[in-house]
Amino acid sequence: MRIEYETIVVLADEIGCRREDLIALSPDNDPFYVQRPSRKAEAEWFAGLWQSLSFQAGSHLRRLHYTIISQEQPILKPNGAPYLNTENDWKTLLSASLSARYLRLIPDGALADHRNDPPIINASNPGTRQPWMFVAGDYQAELAQHTPTNDVSPPGVLVLDLTVAQPCLVEVWVEKSTQNDVLVPLARRLGFNLVSGTGETSEILARHAVERAISDGRPTRILYVSDFDPGGRSMPVALARKIEFWIREADLDLDVTLDPIVLTPEQCEQYRLPRTPLKKTERRAAKFEKRFGEGATELDALEALHPGELARIVENEVCRYIDTTLTSRVDEVNSRHWRLIQRVEGEVLKNYDIADIQRRYDELKDSFKAGAEALEEETREHWPQIAQDLEASIPAFDPEDMPEPRPASPPDAPLFDSGRPYLDQIDAYRRWQGRGGPK
Repeated sequence: MRIEYETIVVLADEIGCRREDLIALSPDNDPFYVQRPSRKAEAEWFAGLWQSLSFQAGSHLRRLHYTIISQEQPILKPNGAPYLNTENDWKTLLSASLSARYLRLIPDGALADHRNDPPIINASNPGTRQPWMFVAGDYQAELAQHTPTNDVSPPGVLVLDLTVAQPCLVEVWVEKSTQNDVLVPLARRLGFNLVSGTGETSEILARHAVERAISDGRPTRILYVSDFDPGGRSMPVALARKIEFWIREADLDLDVTLDPIVLTPEQCEQYRLPRTPLKKTERRAAKFEKRFGEGATELDALEALHPGELARIVENEVCRYIDTTLTSRVDEVNSRHWRLIQRVEGEVLKNYDIADIQRRYDELKDSFKAGAEALEEETREHWPQIAQDLEASIPAFDPEDMPEPRPASPPDAPLFDSGRPYLDQIDAYRRWQGRGGPK
């Protein structure tokens, strides 16, 4: 079922709850609420500016802001007031551009994210079970061109190592880059993607995550790292909601989950981390402190007071989905098969006096032009038979002999699961937010 504003209105009436109970973010931010008349109007306003001011794909929104305020004829906002160089009007532009993207009134990828560093991509899906050995080789003196080499080379067996993919594509998202000194080396060693943002994740980064999940094809597991504060509690939901929207919008059959792993209330208590008073401007402070007590805790406190503990926690969570023994076990099988191939190759080639051919070839080097072509013809007679003998002697290997990664061991109930029905996912968001289920 397609979920949008009108669907939510009908569902709320049927269930007997408020419309806001069936969305996870505020009505002005939730992507599933973008068909709301006021948001649709601002989206159409932005789309009109995109066309009239000839904005180009890859534009940066802040630059568009200055283009708008620099027009000789003032640009009017949807409410009829002129667009000015103020913080409120900048927020209007942010909201309108986001709504236009959700409604696809401007091209996908039209806006660039210059605020955040690009993701660090370490994970790949190299699994291959194509045929991994074949007989190849020929007389390599290039006699026809009269360019002798030092050796004659009979056919041999080329071995292409098979690889086995990890069961999941794993990404760790962190709300700021101050932990990169810990997480970048860990991501490289374990082979997971690392996405460091600034504050709440942009729609652009969320859409790119969905694109990576499509391209990779494996189940995608996103692990979220953030401060323990009102923002840190809301950011995982905001990212999950954007990902959920793009999956449902495109009717994609993807297996994506998201789980916050650091900092949790339990970790703050376990490690006795200090709490810092919340800013007076934090409008979510009262609700947060009513639920969790006074003050917030930064990620930096964990690493400062317990060096190495952040890496340990992240590694433990990542290794729910990554088998760290897989590479060495696959390498061992490949090496074993390669040693066997070398033995077979040696047994076949010992039936041919390659050394005599090499000796005669060396003797003819001084009179190469006169005798090389005849020697080429003579020695080439052996190569098809050698290749045939090798083909007949190569042992058959079943790709199923390769080891499989151990099964993933995910938590019972991730914050977001792309396989959940819409209302069940809303319940999961509400439990995380401390709101309970719809009433």
